[in-house]
Formats: sequence, structure tokens, C-alpha cells
Amino acid sequence: MGRIPEWVVEEVRARADVVDIIGSYVSLRRAGNAWTARCPFHNEKTPSFHVNPQRQMYYCFGCGRGGDVFRFVMERENLLFPDAVELLASRVGVVIPEDHSQPGGNAAPNRNIRNRLYALNEEFARFFERTLAQNPDGAAARYLATRQLPPEMIRQFRIGAAPPGWDDCLRYGRGLGFSEDEMVLGGILRRNDESGRIYDHFRDRLTFAIWNERGDVVGFSARSLETKPEYGKYVNTPETPVFKKGQLLYALPFARKAMQEQNCAILCEGQLDTIAMHRAGFPQTMAPQGTGFTADQSRILNRYVDRVLLAFDADNAGQKAIRSALELLLPLEMEVRIIRIPGGKDPDELYRNNGPEAVAGAVHSAVSWIEYLRDTWHHRGGLDSPAEQGRMLADAVSLLLLLENPIQQELYLRETARVLTISEKSLAAEIARQKRQRQRSYAGSGGQNQTAAAAPADPPAPSPAAAPAVPPQMRTAELTLLELALASEELARQIAAAPESEHLPDDTAGRALNAVLAATINGEHAEAGAAAAALLGENPDPDVARCLISGCSYPEKQWKKAAADCLTALREADARRSREKILAELRQASPARQLELLAELEKLDDTGKM
Repeated sequence: MGRIPEWVVEEVRARADVVDIIGSYVSLRRAGNAWTARCPFHNEKTPSFHVNPQRQMYYCFGCGRGGDVFRFVMERENLLFPDAVELLASRVGVVIPEDHSQPGGNAAPNRNIRNRLYALNEEFARFFERTLAQNPDGAAARYLATRQLPPEMIRQFRIGAAPPGWDDCLRYGRGLGFSEDEMVLGGILRRNDESGRIYDHFRDRLTFAIWNERGDVVGFSARSLETKPEYGKYVNTPETPVFKKGQLLYALPFARKAMQEQNCAILCEGQLDTIAMHRAGFPQTMAPQGTGFTADQSRILNRYVDRVLLAFDADNAGQKAIRSALELLLPLEMEVRIIRIPGGKDPDELYRNNGPEAVAGAVHSAVSWIEYLRDTWHHRGGLDSPAEQGRMLADAVSLLLLLENPIQQELYLRETARVLTISEKSLAAEIARQKRQRQRSYAGSGGQNQTAAAAPADPPAPSPAAAPAVPPQMRTAELTLLELALASEELARQIAAAPESEHLPDDTAGRALNAVLAATINGEHAEAGAAAAALLGENPDPDVARCLISGCSYPEKQWKKAAADCLTALREADARRSREKILAELRQASPARQLELLAELEKLDDTGKM
């Protein structure tokens, strides 16, 4: 597969502290010299997920997932190893050389395609920017003038204009050496399914560059400048190998620093609203790239912040978007507040008509989601009867049940009781009733909870391929030796000197033990754990991760005996495998070869290896 240079991987590993990176995804709490959390890979109430900063490892004692910082990002983001390295590199400031691909393997063609699409989108972002700048009297420039967008914001957000011709982009891309197929794949061109005719996708529209988390341009959102556009007000880049709209947040690269500093993100509905919020002094603002907020986008936010403000429109679509966002963000233990724009305006209109002070006032007056829920029911005129009040209560409880943290649920219960002016006892009873109802529904569906809010699917468990094809006794022995070698430099040297260490299995555990022994021989026992952990990025093994993070499970007075027993077990297992190999060959060997094999068997017995 195409590989990133090893020195780059090691530089990223050195800078990407496992506590900092994992802490941007989950809430870690210090426990002695380690950190704990509820596992992000499976549902649990008691924290069993541990992070060891000394060895830069994590391990969950509940589900068995474990590894280093690369493995965590791979499983959490569903990425291949090179993509995890690239994402982490962008976060810790390591520049990866462009020419790092190597031929061979299935991943190289995919990587080359992605690189070509990154280049394609970057070139067309520049093309659209130049088209806008060179046509100051064009429709796009006039529209931006009505929106009062200053030149510096146009440049920062890479706003441009697509030319009006049917083949302007086609001809420009050809001139740069891009093929028609590449431009169709990247969404710059469209192909008519019936006629096969190829034409420009973003013809005569205002364009907004869309970035991924690393800051690469991966696509465009293009606004029509016509009063009644034939093909919709906005058209976007279709799904491509680099443009997955449900995994993108508009302006995330610009918002990252501010939202980390303030532990707060603001979500709007569109590009112009986002830009208006940045102009008003709220650079932590982003927008979902697509028609709705997704689980992937909620997980991205959860990596950076604990608090989200929603500034969606006041129309029905905006209200549905708020409800959908609540259902995704509350289970992640995030605080959610709602920004109410006066007069039903959107942030862009509020900024243009009333200035940044009005925007700041709306942000600082954001209400809790409970208050928002109450006010929504009030506006519907649906609180005039006990029945309607009961329905509002049931609606509130359905959101409270999304809170898995019992302390958080209790605090929200108190606030909900206060806001809805009901007793905490009545609210607690309604929560208990809905819980029982859901449990009955769960049991009746054969264990598939049809009433629970949609939750992101767990990443796949470590592949069975990660488990070594070695005898159980040998597997147990090598893992125990790994624990002992990590615990004691003296024992590690003794194990390295034993003849059995030359015949360790070629599995992840065996390679990890060899890495520890090699580091010890080189006088670097303090770095032995990191040397073993480095193997887990591309070769996950939960048992090895457990050994690296949890320390030795044997009392110190038993270390030497345990090491001796394990070396004996390795010797016997190796001899057993040799004997089985000889017996298998003996059945089909020639008479002369049979004599040689029998002599080998006799030698095994005489040396006491069996």
C-alpha cells in the first residue's frame, strides 16, 4: 500500500499525546497515574476505558478494544491507518510531504484518486475566485455587494463565481491535465445518463469552497443568482471519495481554534449565516454541510467541545433541525442551548440590519433546550388543556431519556420541573413510566429497541485476523512474558538471553515482545513500552494493548518463576509443533527421508523438549 514515511509517523506519534487526542473525543477523569472514561466504543455505565499516558496506550476492560493513538483514531473515525496519520498530523502541526505514495497494494490507487481530487478542487477554487475578481460588474459580485461582504471575508472564505458557459470548467480542467472522468468523479462536471453528454455542474452560480477537517478543499456549494432558478437555489458537489456531506462542517478549519479555547461551538444553517457570525465576533461558528445535522457531525463536535449553541432558522425546517440535533447531541453529554433570532430573522439578516451587537445579544441570550421546548409548545397554543400539557411533558421526557449520565439526568430533571412548573416527583414518575414502556418494547422486539433514539453504530470489533494462529499455551506464555519484560529490565534481559526467545511466534504479541527485548538490549528499557505500542497502529491486538496499559498481573515475588514457566511452555509448544510437522511429513516421505525424520524425532525426545 502507499505508505507515509516512517519518520513522519514517528513525528506524529511524538506530538499526538494520547490523553489530549482521546480527551477531545470523550471526557477523561484522572485516576492515579492514568485516566478513565466511559468507553466510546460500547455502551456502559461504569467507566472501564483506561488511558495510560506513560505508555501512550488505551484499553477498555469491558469490550477489549485497545491500542495507541493511531488505532484510536482509526476505530473512532472509521479510517485506514494512513488517513488516521494524516488527520492527526493536521491536528499536531506535522507537514506530510506530498510525494510519499509508493506503488503496489490496493490502497495506492485509492490514495492517488483522493490526491487528484484534492488537487482538482483546489485548482477550481482558485478558478472560481479569479472568475469573481475579474468580473466586478457580474451578477455574483453584485449579489455579494447586497450582502455587504467585505473583500477580506470573500478571500478568507474563498467565495467565487462559476462562469456561465456549458463547458468553461471542462475546457479549463482539460488545460490543467485533468481527465473528463476525474472531473465527473469530483463533481465539477455532470454526465447525462441518457445521452452521455458532459457539461459544467456549477454553471453561472456563486460558489463557496467546502473544506474537510484538515483544511483541504473537497467540494463546493453553489448558489443560483436567478430569481426563480430552474435547478434549485443551491447545488452542491455530489458524494465523491473526498466529499461526504454528512461528515463535513462548513468553516470547521476556521472555527477549530476558537471553539477549543471557549469550549463552545455555534451551528447555523448555511454559509452566509456562518460568515455573518464570524463577522460578528463568533469565529466558533460552523454549518452542517447538507440538508440535516448528522451523527458523524455530532461526533466531530464532541471531539472539540462540551457545549453547542444552535442558531437554526425559525421556520418548520429549522425547528425540525433543532429537534434532530438535540437527539444526537444530548446522548453525548453535551450542553445544548438555542439562539433565538429576533423577528424570525436568520443570523445574516440580523447582522446586516442590526449589526454585531444584535448578534451578540442573541448569542448571550441563548436559552436551554428545555426552555426552548416550553416556548415552542406555547407558540403552538397547545398548553391550554391538561392533555396538551401532558403531551409536552412526554416530549420533554423523551429527550431526558437520551441522557445516560445519571447525575446529568437528575440535574436536567430539576431544571425541567422548574421550567415546566411541575413537581420533580411527577416528572420522575413519568420518566420511570417511559423507561418501563421502552423496556417492554425492547423485549417484544427480540432485543432490538425500536423506540430508542438512533445511535451511531459501534465501529467493528477488532478483526479475528488480529488474533494469532498459535497454540493457546504459547499465546498465554508470550503475553505473560510481555508483562514481565515490561515490568522488570532485569527480567527482560534474562528473557532476551534465553534460547526460547529466538523462536517467538510471528504474531503481534511475539513482535511486541521482541520489540521490548530489543529496546532493553539497546539500553532503552524505559522506551520499551512505546516500542511495542508502535506495532499496534496497523496490527491491532487487544490482549497486547491490555498488557501495555495494565502492568504486570503477577506479584513481584513470583516474577522469576512465572518467566521460567513461560519459557518452558514456549519450548514445549515449539517442540510440539516441530513434532507434528515431522509426523505429517513422515506419512508421505520416501524410505530414506523417513529414516532422517525418525532420527529428528529421536533427537527431540533425547533433548527433553517433549
